[in-house]
Amino acid sequence: MKKSLGWAYLLFTLSLFGLAGLHTIYLGKPLKGTFFLLATWAGLWALTQVLILPSPSIPLVIGLAFPELYQNFVLTIPSPSLPLVSGLLALPVLGVWWCVDLLTLPRQVQKANARSKRTLR
Repeated sequence: MKKSLGWAYLLFTLSLFGLAGLHTIYLGKPLKGTFFLLATWAGLWALTQVLILPSPSIPLVIGLAFPELYQNFVLTIPSPSLPLVSGLLALPVLGVWWCVDLLTLPRQVQKANARSKRTLR
């Protein structure tokens, strides 16, 4: 089945909402897409653990500019753990990967279409 660049970009756009990797799954790379999806969720989880975690502790308050947030959200510094550190390290890698995919998506679609032609023969 021929892959569409429009669909690939639409699925790529959904990666902004935490659904990263759907475009690579669509293009026939399910392992890469699944890794991308899991790494994105691990990074988002780690970010919420560090930045916006509802907590009664008050090491650093998020902002004097938003006093209403003082009631619910504080900047916390949890103890480092393997999932937390790996999630935080995944974020810059995902950022670079996201930029590379943005620039190379037309070529990826061409390669996916070429692969599907070879399998049909």
